[in-house]
Amino acid sequence: MAEGVGLAAAAPDVKEEGMEEEEALILSKLETMALDDLLQFIDNKSRLVRIGASSVLAGLSASRSGRQALIECKGDVIEKIVERINDDHDAALTAILACLVNLCEEEEAAVRMAKAGAGEKTMKKIVGALEVGTRLPDGAPKLLVNISRVFEGRKRMLGYVSDGTSEERKKEILQLLHYFEESRLQKDNDLAFLALFFENISQEVMGANLLCDEGEGFKLAVVAKGLAENNQERQLGAAGTIKNCAFFTELHRAVAEHEDVAALLVLPLVGESSSFEDDDMQGMYPGLASKCRIGGKVTEDKELRRMIYEGLLLFCRSKDGREFLRKTKVIREVHKFEEAFEKPDEDHIEMIERIVEQTMLLDEIVLSTAGEARYYGNIASDASCWIRHVAVPEYWKADKIETLSIYRATTTGSSMVGRRKDIDDL
Repeated sequence: MAEGVGLAAAAPDVKEEGMEEEEALILSKLETMALDDLLQFIDNKSRLVRIGASSVLAGLSASRSGRQALIECKGDVIEKIVERINDDHDAALTAILACLVNLCEEEEAAVRMAKAGAGEKTMKKIVGALEVGTRLPDGAPKLLVNISRVFEGRKRMLGYVSDGTSEERKKEILQLLHYFEESRLQKDNDLAFLALFFENISQEVMGANLLCDEGEGFKLAVVAKGLAENNQERQLGAAGTIKNCAFFTELHRAVAEHEDVAALLVLPLVGESSSFEDDDMQGMYPGLASKCRIGGKVTEDKELRRMIYEGLLLFCRSKDGREFLRKTKVIREVHKFEEAFEKPDEDHIEMIERIVEQTMLLDEIVLSTAGEARYYGNIASDASCWIRHVAVPEYWKADKIETLSIYRATTTGSSMVGRRKDIDDL
């Protein structure tokens, strides 16, 4: 047996020598080769040929016309490219992932890739590399984000499909969350893109439930920490994930048990320390109160600010959510935001006013201390709105704050799915 193995191992040396001319010939023709012929070489046994063919495909997919040519090509072209996610050579795999990331720009291609299992294969590839401590495949986190942008991708990665893999998918997502948290202190780490992946899967109730599951350690708090970091992907992903989870009112009570989530959500809105008085910070989450005392710079990212407002508005859709916002005292920070800009966006100001009004108008608020009266009174007078159904103490009346009996408000639902929710007069 030993001699047989030795002889078998020696044979490739002879073939390898013969392959050099063939490889050179193929490589010289790759860039001018017809697409149908090119695709035959992405799984060639020669790694140089695979790298060459995959690199040409990556370049082709960088243009709209190139992507369209791949979509319209006869046969299971996209599905065949997806299969190459299993390539064990770094350079060939990097080119394949680049090609697939580009192809996701076209929804038709993204759906086909999702159905071919691109999401599951990529998750497995990332987790496998992280488990053994090897180099993370370039482009893998970005591909995971792009695939999860389409429902078919989210469905398969969350385990909606009845193929018995839902527990396996759940385990892999939890592993990704673990490595994502571990990578927080690492600069220029591609795992930061996973924040956008968590945002995408949280659009589905199964994804939001997983992130808000106390039994799994309430992983929403892990993602939310991105709002305290100086990384755009982590910040946007964190705000978007909280917003998506807030869309499901049945989760508001679970989220309300974690005051740090509300504090982190408004952290990017904290401006100069002179904007905040001691009364504003009493009862506030310690980390947020500390930030207010030190002061900061309000984020200039309009997309991030809008996501924060939308998340706060979605919490206003339930009594649990409104109590959560009042209890954590984040409304003052939201209102103070408009003072940070000489010319703030009008649509942003409108959203701020709606958040302040709905948090204070849709429930009965009983005030027990002068500090609370000043806190809510300042917000009410500053925002030009009134408190509805409030038990008004004598010291409030002295400040000439009145009550309004009827008010109607509308909250905007998740912008990603275009839903709206009307709150009728109570």
